[in-house]
Amino acid sequence: MIKATFGLSETGSVRAENQDSYLVDVQQGLFAVADGLGGLPNGARASQMTIDVLRRKLSKPTAQSLLEAIMEVNEETRQAGFNLDVSGFGSTLTMARYFQNEGLLELAHVGDSAAYLIQDGKALLLTNEHTVAARMVAERWQDAADAIPLSAHHTLTQCIGQDLYIDPQIIEQTAKPGDRLFLLTDGITKPITRSKLEATLLRRDPIEKIGQSLTFQAEAGGSPDNYTVVAVEF
Repeated sequence: MIKATFGLSETGSVRAENQDSYLVDVQQGLFAVADGLGGLPNGARASQMTIDVLRRKLSKPTAQSLLEAIMEVNEETRQAGFNLDVSGFGSTLTMARYFQNEGLLELAHVGDSAAYLIQDGKALLLTNEHTVAARMVAERWQDAADAIPLSAHHTLTQCIGQDLYIDPQIIEQTAKPGDRLFLLTDGITKPITRSKLEATLLRRDPIEKIGQSLTFQAEAGGSPDNYTVVAVEF
């Protein structure tokens, strides 16, 4: 059962355009955030199309696996992007599909947004960053974190709409009564330290209040990017 939802997206203090998009569809049990790539043209269009195609694919009467749907979203947005510009366009995508009867969450993730599940008093980060920095850490490229250049934290290793083949992270998770799901673009996760972010997510305040607190913290951190929060309470 879905008890409450919240969604908010803001441009921030630095960017001229909001290239984030989000989806809150309680009836279909679909929730998502998408962040258009600012280094490519048509970022806002890329994220919105990613959300629109995703919703259409997963609203079909026939059941479709999440992996198949994400692959089709990538293929369709890729074709549209390269029809618009020789460079194409791109977007991150972090989404969840909730099956109420089973109490099951399916998640798919491509890029550097984040999905947190608040369960049993713990903030569980469900997603892995698809960035050059994350790959360098995973491969133990350097023991010292400060040896990784700043640009590596913002350079994606995969996204929606650029490459023909992608390898989305697919997750299944049980959602119990009282659990909460937060989907956050990197405009939230990067200016707020992980410890402060998780402490905020663990508060038992209404999810709307938590979402607003995250936006205040992003603004206090200079809000160098667009930021988006989607929250669901079960």
